[in-house]
Amino acid sequence: MVWLNRRLLLTDNSLNVDDADDSSHSDETNFDADMVVMLAALLCALVAALLLNSVVHLYLRRRRESMEAAANLQAGSGLEKRAIKKIPVTRFRMRRGGSATECSICLGDFVNGERVRVLPECSHEFHVKCVDKWLNEHASCPNCRRSLGPAKGGDDGGDRAMVRAEQGGM
Repeated sequence: MVWLNRRLLLTDNSLNVDDADDSSHSDETNFDADMVVMLAALLCALVAALLLNSVVHLYLRRRRESMEAAANLQAGSGLEKRAIKKIPVTRFRMRRGGSATECSICLGDFVNGERVRVLPECSHEFHVKCVDKWLNEHASCPNCRRSLGPAKGGDDGGDRAMVRAEQGGM
């Protein structure tokens, strides 16, 4: 009987060892399969991130290029020199009340008797050199941004500013 028990124990142990080997092999196979799936998912995520990065990069580059093109078109939208010259130039006189005493472009004070250009649409005053440079680039008042007439290449070439100046419109 002892012999039989021993034999059964040996037989059972050998079966248990074989089962343990099979289960460790199947766990190892499951681990390898899980690792392959995780690596494939990471690879797909990396490819998706790279594609998204490329799409965003292209979108931002095209947007920047279109903004630069619009800025280049707008940069040359000042008044024509002929229209600028038609805006009246007067001598500055110190007045009491709400009169401005400095050029808002250069922030320099006006001096009595100094030549200033008075914009016809809004009556704002500026040094002649300052406002001429501004109006060469922009078709509006530097203070209130009121339009002063058509930009360069416009049909009537500043006739609106000329009519106001002739009428003494301030």
